[in-house]
Amino acid sequence: MYALRLALKNVISRKSSVVIILFISFAIALLFVSNAVFDGTDHGLERTFINSFTGNIVLRPKVDFPLSLFGDETPVTGKLSEIPTLVPYAKIKEAALKVEGIKALVPQITGYAAVNINDTRVPISLFGVPGQQYTSLMSSIKIVEGRAFKDGEAGLLLNTDALERINKAAKVKLGIGSDIQLLTGDGVSFSIRSVPLTGIYTYDSQNPTLSGIALVSPQTLRDLVGMQDFSESVDIDESQINLIEDDSSIDDLFGSSEDFDGNEAVDGPVLNDGGSSDGASGGLSGGEAGGDSSEASGENAALQAESSVWSYLICMTDSSANEDKIIKQLNKVFKENEWAVQAVNWRDAAGGSVYISFYLRIIFNIGIVLILLTGFIVVNNTLTVSSISRIGETGTIRALGAKRGFVIREFLCETSLLTITSGIIGCLLGCLFTFMLQKAHIGISNTYLAQLFGGKTLSATITASNAIQNLALSVILAVVGCVYPVRVALRATPVEAMRRQV
Repeated sequence: MYALRLALKNVISRKSSVVIILFISFAIALLFVSNAVFDGTDHGLERTFINSFTGNIVLRPKVDFPLSLFGDETPVTGKLSEIPTLVPYAKIKEAALKVEGIKALVPQITGYAAVNINDTRVPISLFGVPGQQYTSLMSSIKIVEGRAFKDGEAGLLLNTDALERINKAAKVKLGIGSDIQLLTGDGVSFSIRSVPLTGIYTYDSQNPTLSGIALVSPQTLRDLVGMQDFSESVDIDESQINLIEDDSSIDDLFGSSEDFDGNEAVDGPVLNDGGSSDGASGGLSGGEAGGDSSEASGENAALQAESSVWSYLICMTDSSANEDKIIKQLNKVFKENEWAVQAVNWRDAAGGSVYISFYLRIIFNIGIVLILLTGFIVVNNTLTVSSISRIGETGTIRALGAKRGFVIREFLCETSLLTITSGIIGCLLGCLFTFMLQKAHIGISNTYLAQLFGGKTLSATITASNAIQNLALSVILAVVGCVYPVRVALRATPVEAMRRQV
């Protein structure tokens, strides 16, 4: 306690103490506010993206280029890399559903296209998804007009921002039922598909990333990007198998003139035994044909809904689930089965748009830490000068029986009083500034800044972890800041120190 009282007396007696406390307090307050803004941005982005398109976890192919739900994110000027599909899809899906904490899955394929209207082309990102399942799973999606397309139905869903951009560029007014042409090309060949606009939707939180997304029926997107779907099985009967056996001759596929009598006419389709059939026995009535056609259509829709040609599986987890643990568990299963698949979190799935904010936060924090290091140097120099001027006092105390530990505690108390007091004041100021920032509701009109901060309003969040980190930084400054002054104070012997006092 005596060391603390002596340290408090020395701090109060120095005029430089106030300047040091104010300087460090300002730096810590700035660090607190910046982290509060980035915490608010991260939480806002996480909530928006998870509920809009990334889910909590995404299963994607393991590739050697940066891959997000938007596709290849390599900054190139040429052709983008082809996105592989999940193989074996059924087993991957089954393995994921067995993991505790995963409550729902929805598949997706990705592509880019241009909406072609009146010779005006507006680029857009296409997510090929099962419409009804996808929109019911993503709670941020609200359909304001029309409906989501059904499984096996060709259709397109546009969000309000994308629709407004297309209408403005093409000088039209699209509505539910409008036929929209989607155009893709690689410079040599082009693919174009026309799909009806079945629904218009909006997101709970507006974000520039979301405004460039459109939802389209999976088969339409597969046709556009040239993705072959081999999920449908084809039954081949024994007679057809015989046609392709090795011992068969190609001549067997064709009949000769000797097989037919030139005077005979064939009234119906030729059967395998050479006979003929009339319309009643060999053909199908209109009702039967229509019934079979309807049945076949239903089967095709079911087959399309059960397609195994997908590039991503978006996973929603329980609110109490540990996502990092689930990701590790999934990747372990994939590695054991030697599947070229990996599980990633929402940030990796969202891609570069989220990491811009993440990297900016790191850069900004480095800048503020440099300011704090400047404060640390000021504190260190002040204590060093003070320790040199107090060598006589220190030597006298040691001559009276004080141990080295007492001197160390005294200087540690001095730096702690300066830095920890600064840390507490800085955190209080940071909370005040953050609260004022929340009440100000500062809007962001610049598209780049809106992308950076995750929305059109600057948000900030006060968290206990932010305050604890800043106070911990103050303690580190206190411990490190007293090392050199203590060495200077202990360098002189008690005899030499008392000689200076004479």
